[in-house]
Amino acid sequence: MANFLGTRDENVALTNDFLDRLSLTLDTITKFDDPPVNFDQPEGNFDLGGTDSTSNPNHFNSNVQSNGTYDFNNTFDAGDIFDVTLGAIVSMTSEDEYDLFDSGRGATQFDNAKAPFDGSPEINCGAEIQVGFDDTSFANITSFQKIAQQSTIKGRFFKFRCKLTSDDNKVKPKVHDLTFTVNFEKRTETGEDLVASASGTTITFTNGFFRTPSVAIMGQGMSAGDFFTLSSKTKNGFTIQFFNSSNVGISKTFDFQATGIGLKS
Repeated sequence: MANFLGTRDENVALTNDFLDRLSLTLDTITKFDDPPVNFDQPEGNFDLGGTDSTSNPNHFNSNVQSNGTYDFNNTFDAGDIFDVTLGAIVSMTSEDEYDLFDSGRGATQFDNAKAPFDGSPEINCGAEIQVGFDDTSFANITSFQKIAQQSTIKGRFFKFRCKLTSDDNKVKPKVHDLTFTVNFEKRTETGEDLVASASGTTITFTNGFFRTPSVAIMGQGMSAGDFFTLSSKTKNGFTIQFFNSSNVGISKTFDFQATGIGLKS
């Protein structure tokens, strides 16, 4: 269950739904006790800021904010500039408090309210996860774009945001959970017919990995008792040295295969 520890703008509110789940939703444009009238005078639904034209002349029939944003508490620093594949999952329901059966739907008596009891399906709202990214710092991120299904983006610093919308200022999105995923390409880099000197040779990958990859070495023309050591193995390369059976450094030709995730730009 989400606890929504990030930052909401002034148009987004936290609420509990009928299952007691904490949810993000759009706030009302005006509040129930806003001027020009006394708190005790407005009519209608308390949560809608007054639904009569006297107390709420401008928004009595459509008092839900058009949009608002919630910035995730979690950010992501890839360490270097990488191609990353992003995914997004939004768990959301919607609610039209103007369409509740006990609001009468224009009738003056409860028994005269129009069916259906649970209201009409709400479709005029939404919520989407957006991403902002930059190569140099989080501070430089000022714009966001929708995360398309399994979209690939190049960058180092990533911020995430949920944008909530209401198309008719009546229907509210109720966001119960938000998830984003950051995935790196699984890939292999190889080198062939490379020569290691007797004192050892450092190999730098053409493109670094996000994490230190596994490295397989295939020595050429190995004699009985010959062996090699790998040292300083990182996400950017490794050092290799070959020895003979007497533990003396020797020069050897070899191939390698590094397998890991992430394509550093």
